[in-house]
Amino acid sequence: MYYRKEIDGLRAIAVMPVIFFHAGFSSFSGGYIGVDIFFVISGYLITSILLKEMENDKFSLLSFYERRARRILPALSAVLIVTSIAAFCLMPAELLKSYSQSVVAVVTFSSNIFFYLTNGYFSTASDEKPLLHTWSLAVEEQYYLFFPILMSALWSKGKKYLYSLLFIMTVISLFFAQYLAMNNHIDANFYLIFSRAWELFIGSLIAFGKPISVADKRIRNELGGIVGLLLIIYSILTFDNETPFPSFYTLIPVLGTGFIIRFAHAETYIGRLLCNNLFVSIGLISYSLYLWHQPIFAFLRLKTIGEPLNIWFYMAIILTFFLAITSYRYIEKPFRNKSAYSKKAIFKLSGISLSLFLLIGVLGHVGNGFKGRFPENKFTDSIKFSPKREACHTQGDSFLKPSAACRYFEKDVKWASFGDSHIVEPTYALAKQLEENNLGILHLSFSGCPPALLFDVNVKGCSEWIKQSLDYLENDKTITNVLLGFRYSEFLFGGQQHNYPELPNISPKNRIKVTQKSQSTAELRDIYWDSLDAIVQRLLRAGKTVHIMYPIPEMPLHVNKAISPFSIFSDESMLDLEQSVSKSYYMRRNEFIINKLNSLVYGDKLYRIKPFERLCGESYCSIIHKGSALYFDDNHLSLTGAELLMRDIAKNHRKS
Repeated sequence: MYYRKEIDGLRAIAVMPVIFFHAGFSSFSGGYIGVDIFFVISGYLITSILLKEMENDKFSLLSFYERRARRILPALSAVLIVTSIAAFCLMPAELLKSYSQSVVAVVTFSSNIFFYLTNGYFSTASDEKPLLHTWSLAVEEQYYLFFPILMSALWSKGKKYLYSLLFIMTVISLFFAQYLAMNNHIDANFYLIFSRAWELFIGSLIAFGKPISVADKRIRNELGGIVGLLLIIYSILTFDNETPFPSFYTLIPVLGTGFIIRFAHAETYIGRLLCNNLFVSIGLISYSLYLWHQPIFAFLRLKTIGEPLNIWFYMAIILTFFLAITSYRYIEKPFRNKSAYSKKAIFKLSGISLSLFLLIGVLGHVGNGFKGRFPENKFTDSIKFSPKREACHTQGDSFLKPSAACRYFEKDVKWASFGDSHIVEPTYALAKQLEENNLGILHLSFSGCPPALLFDVNVKGCSEWIKQSLDYLENDKTITNVLLGFRYSEFLFGGQQHNYPELPNISPKNRIKVTQKSQSTAELRDIYWDSLDAIVQRLLRAGKTVHIMYPIPEMPLHVNKAISPFSIFSDESMLDLEQSVSKSYYMRRNEFIINKLNSLVYGDKLYRIKPFERLCGESYCSIIHKGSALYFDDNHLSLTGAELLMRDIAKNHRKS
């Protein structure tokens, strides 16, 4: 296979949007499709090499893996060394343990599976995971493991047979991705090879085609290249986090990449653009750029309160380029030189480095993140969530039916809780109080579910659960009190961390399934409150006393980060633990919500529980109280926080 300079230029088109997207630059909301461009390129190049070797009867599986080791492992090892040192110095124990587990996943080429399994409710924010980006390397490595073996085993059946089989596999994988996207299996769809393989196969199918010709059908080649680039640019500028991915939408950048590879040879307009020295130079270091950018960005975010300013990301990108150029020149290129490192040396060094990192990862896991690196933290033991959360908090289409919901701690259940994840710990704290009066509670909570009675949301099962739960509460005459609460601010305006100390103002349009495209943000927020109001009215008409929770103060940092020193060389915590967030910020953040809740006037059957009165002082809200953490992340109360919030609630309604 001859060298195609324009493909290195295409690599630049792939890597830069990914970097800008991970930096949070809003103009590159679809920059993540750069990974999909890489997948198509990899499928094309690997298959082209395999076809040439098999046609000339020169294919060797050992030589293939040698080339992959030369290409991938040296630069990856350098990144793992630097990142592991930084993690040891900067990460609190809980995060270092998670990081250590990810190192094991990286060296076993299973990080896509690891991040799929651990990207759950209590996981670290994705953009603070230094090795998160290695999921795509794992997908490619899994492809490299099985695809050459498949081609070698079926080569005797002929290229047409292989092409047909590959086409069928492509279609199956694509439709599987669409199925997962339609059924909201977001993490499985994003990370696993079964829904990603078709992107690599598209590149492979192109490699089976007739070699590109400069003289052949110039107009077609020019148009193909232009259309391909436009499809990629369209995806980068218009896709965002709400775009189902991968899915049929992914065909746009994937086919765009395919068109460029197939048609935009070096003599076309697009080919000449991609052969520009700047594009080619960036393309040559694209692998190192990709490897270095995520750890740098992750540690920057990890050690910043709120989202770092753009100026810090500009500096981080400059550092990324410096490290990438250094890595390419002094690590990547030398190890590709077969005269400098023999096949035996490459396999030996690869085995040593992988074993070393495997040992590092295992030690970090077994050592629980080496807590002794930092001064003993008295708050750590109080970072606890409800023991009932795992069993009683529900989500998804197969949600726990209200009739099967948890009831604890006594059989005489006269109370119920009803809401999203913010209600879980307060429910447990209330149940402990009720137990003293020989009363129990019915636990009804659904992850990420707003009061979606009069509208539908893009949260599988949520709306149906709301309706079933409300019906159940109305019909259960033994329940006389209902604790009601949701994370109102996050749903209506967006999360607080990335904007802090600025206020987010993200429309809920991508969460509420609108009935009319012309519905404004204000109208959508009114629909939300109409729905909450309807829930309260129905509960009151059913004879219930409603205890409605106001917004819980949100912190600018996860509690583990907040209570930890900046590094092992410092003793001071990242956040002022006594003055963690100003009360004025809380009031500004929740002004709309508080006004709406205050407008709910239904007499003596409606009680208000105001966290800002119970958890905050005159000017500040704290993340700790009397030596205990009030949160287990940045917005959910710990058991201590919930006990403080719910104190005396049951006592004041002892006869209920």
